[in-house]
Amino acid sequence: MYALMVSAAIAMVPTIEIATGVSMPVVAAGTWQYDNATAAASVVAAIKEGFTHIDTAFSYKNQRGVGAGLARSGIARNSVFVTSKVSGCGLYGLPVDGEECERATLAAVREDLAELSFSYPALKKIDLVLLHEPPCVTAPPGTQSPLNTTCFTNRTGCSPANCAALRHQWSAMESALAAGLIRAAGVSNYCTVCLKALLSTARVPPALNQVQLHVGMGPDPQGTISMARRHGLTVQAWSPLGHGGHGSSSILHGKLTTAIGAAHNKSAAQVALKWLLSKGAAVVTKSSNPAHLRENIDLFDFDLSAAEVAALDAATFAKDDTPSFMCNDPDP
Repeated sequence: MYALMVSAAIAMVPTIEIATGVSMPVVAAGTWQYDNATAAASVVAAIKEGFTHIDTAFSYKNQRGVGAGLARSGIARNSVFVTSKVSGCGLYGLPVDGEECERATLAAVREDLAELSFSYPALKKIDLVLLHEPPCVTAPPGTQSPLNTTCFTNRTGCSPANCAALRHQWSAMESALAAGLIRAAGVSNYCTVCLKALLSTARVPPALNQVQLHVGMGPDPQGTISMARRHGLTVQAWSPLGHGGHGSSSILHGKLTTAIGAAHNKSAAQVALKWLLSKGAAVVTKSSNPAHLRENIDLFDFDLSAAEVAALDAATFAKDDTPSFMCNDPDP
């Protein structure tokens, strides 16, 4: 169940408990594709509009900007939730060997913290760190983006070799928790096959799986939501408006979402975000436009009817989108 957290700009912003003693605001302001200056400005704008959850990643190369934005906003450390990410083994400079990657992952978490706290010294630990995608141990040396690998092309992010590496990498996350560098640990872009591999040996289960999820993919694509519920994980959508995080015309301008929005005096985007919240999922939105930021967080004064949720569940215009771009579950 969602709890309620009060902020200065918005009367009530829901949170969800993702781990013991760790409550996460269910709507985050993302910073993907922003440089340091843009990230700083977007964080300031987001905090002003009532966001208290900021999402970034080491591979975004903007964490100093995020820290600068937090400092400039004047927000107290205990009033903001910060999520960052560490790439999978074989990507963005991490080694492919499992044991080497384990050591490098722990070092990368420390570097994440150093980058974020460079301009915001109050950040003594990161609230949540995710493994950004499954490993790719076949990636050539120096590979940066996972999109430049055969793991992406062939969706082999959970081959036996990659699964062995991800277990090593998760051990590093458990070490980061034990060392007090982070408050919670999770994964991103993990299909249920990868999650099963991780859960089979994890001492501490992941708190969250951040995946592609939006209206048009069906109510439970590849069993991602139902598996998360069985294991007590939170699902978070990094593409809540579709089209790989850039926004889908079928969502933003489609007859279904716009008609439901009109019934509630809300936008199609707000309907799509509310649908995800109705599933118990959290969302990462993205905008530097104050009006859009305000809209993205103005979601808690209306509810979708059961019939509206069913209609959104039945939409199939994005049926080919998958929760992970690195691995697919086998056919039933």
